[in-house]
Amino acid sequence: MESNKKSNFNLHRRDSGYLRLIISILFLFIAGFVFWLGYQLVRIGATGAWEIVSGFQGLNLYIASLSPGLLFVIAGTVILDWALPKTLKNL
Repeated sequence: MESNKKSNFNLHRRDSGYLRLIISILFLFIAGFVFWLGYQLVRIGATGAWEIVSGFQGLNLYIASLSPGLLFVIAGTVILDWALPKTLKNL
């Protein structure tokens, strides 16, 4: 007899799971490298006068003279927090 319960596992996925593992490891290495670059920039005290001015759908972004190291740390966080789950979800 067949059960009508929904399964939490997609048995008809397009991959065997190794692709997800490889992508996860790749994202972790990239994010780790970006975090390491940010750490090195903060450690040596890199500074610079620059600014980012951007607008998107009525929202304005203005960042001025942020430490380049902090920018790299934020980029690594975005990679792990936003991009990795979206990529894995679409596999």
